[in-house]
Amino acid sequence: MSLYARTAATLTVAASFIGLVGLAPQASASEPANAKHCAVVVERVKPQEKVSRVKSRTCSEAGTQAVSVSGRTLLVTWYEHAEYGGASTDVYGDYGPCDAAGYVLTADWWWRKSISSFITYNSCDGQQAVLNNGGAVYYYGFGTPYVGAQANDNIGWFKVWDSI
Repeated sequence: MSLYARTAATLTVAASFIGLVGLAPQASASEPANAKHCAVVVERVKPQEKVSRVKSRTCSEAGTQAVSVSGRTLLVTWYEHAEYGGASTDVYGDYGPCDAAGYVLTADWWWRKSISSFITYNSCDGQQAVLNNGGAVYYYGFGTPYVGAQANDNIGWFKVWDSI
């Protein structure tokens, strides 16, 4: 093989490798490599109860599917950090999208001191965050990149509903 052919082959392999590296997903500086992703499935609030019952809760490493979503409706994703970074939990409803009654979600375990941003889906454009110290903050729309200083890492429970 001539020097010209070897050089051309080497450059072709190098260019292919560089192209593949450029297509690889970029790691987020705000998301640790060991971040967890969880999924919670809830029921609608029953007449004598204050919050939606949790039907299941599973967690896995970030980026993997934590539960089967067949027949369930994604309501909200909570994030540990502002701008939708860090660990996350998807909350699914077992009874379809949000309506005027909505769902009332308990921010249990460490989420009580960890929610900094969230995204809602499927007509859940009204949100009420009840703070651990008893106050409340209202949000409207579908994306909240930062919950604000008062609510940051301070949400005890969360109501989502269709506000239209």
